[in-house]
Amino acid sequence: MKRTGVSVILGIVASIASMGVLFYLFIFLNPLKIYEVNSLKWVPILAVIVGLYISGRLNKNTPALLLPLLFIPFIIFKLFNFLYFPFILALIATGVLTLLMTRSSEKFKYNKLGGVGALGIFLFFLFSQPLILEKKDFGYDANGELLNARVIWDFSGKKTLTLPHHILLKQNNATFDIASIKGKTYLITFWATWCAPCIKEKPALEKLKKQLASNDKIAFIDISFDNDQSKWTRYLAKKPALGTQLISQNLQKTSREFNFAGIPMHIIVNPDGTYKKYRSWKVVKNIIEKMGGKDELTRVDERF
Repeated sequence: MKRTGVSVILGIVASIASMGVLFYLFIFLNPLKIYEVNSLKWVPILAVIVGLYISGRLNKNTPALLLPLLFIPFIIFKLFNFLYFPFILALIATGVLTLLMTRSSEKFKYNKLGGVGALGIFLFFLFSQPLILEKKDFGYDANGELLNARVIWDFSGKKTLTLPHHILLKQNNATFDIASIKGKTYLITFWATWCAPCIKEKPALEKLKKQLASNDKIAFIDISFDNDQSKWTRYLAKKPALGTQLISQNLQKTSREFNFAGIPMHIIVNPDGTYKKYRSWKVVKNIIEKMGGKDELTRVDERF
């Protein structure tokens, strides 16, 4: 029993270490220069396969009742915003199938089935999202399209993005459904008081708001990703901002609803509630200024 306990502990430690190394390699080092790698779901799936395979091999003869302890390392996914429903079910399923693959073949006859299942889940998520590599001088053109990028695959097609029914909070703590904004063009900016690039963009954003203040066809919404609502409130008290000010109640959920990772992020919303995402402030500023200079505003996806 003591030996079994040691094996379980070693498995947990080895799993956490291997998952940590993989996340560091892909998310922080990113030697392949994968575009928006921190939003790709196959990365945590791969981390599960590697981590649970190592811990599973160390515990191939451990009683099945103790194997759930090997899922303790899944707490690491919370740090990277991957621990949410229903994706957590895919992570658990991958972990179970990987453990099946590592069981002692003398006692268990479904090792290959586990391997095929885990591989199938990985391949599903691998090809369900675009894989784009950033080349030298990577950036965006005036319309927000990628420059100097190599598309390895993209089976997603041109999907029309529509505002989700997602509840945020106003400064007075009243709820606000973002899907309710229609009838005009909106520039929504996702930011936080702790985000240095966001704060750097703030003066230019406020200048743009003042510049278009008389245009009743364009409106601005800022959505904060601050965990501490009081910091957000104090910041706005010191530096009042034009437009509607909202704060997310759940950063992970808000990121998932709009399918992006990392801030600052901007989206331009058409009067019908469809929208397009932009990472570059210069690009989105250029588009809004051009739209503000027209007598009649057209859809962002028609003009750009």
